[in-house]
Amino acid sequence: MWRFGESQGRTIRTVGALSAVGLSFVLAVVMGAGAGYVVDRWLGSSPWGFLLFFFLGVAAGVLNVIRVSTAYLRDDEGARSESPQD
Repeated sequence: MWRFGESQGRTIRTVGALSAVGLSFVLAVVMGAGAGYVVDRWLGSSPWGFLLFFFLGVAAGVLNVIRVSTAYLRDDEGARSESPQD
């Protein structure tokens, strides 16, 4: 069975959090673009619905990246302040 030390466990959590942030950004953009495409097909308003929803997806992705990175940095500072200093 694998046993990780505290620093190795923190590294694995960091990699997981960063990959989740990247994936959520891409998904927000793709979902926004897809919704815009559907709206354009439904209303015949090409390319305005696509552009509007694409940029809304980008904004949602950026907001999510900021929210998650702020929470991660806050947790990381707390973990560093709790660990013994050399």
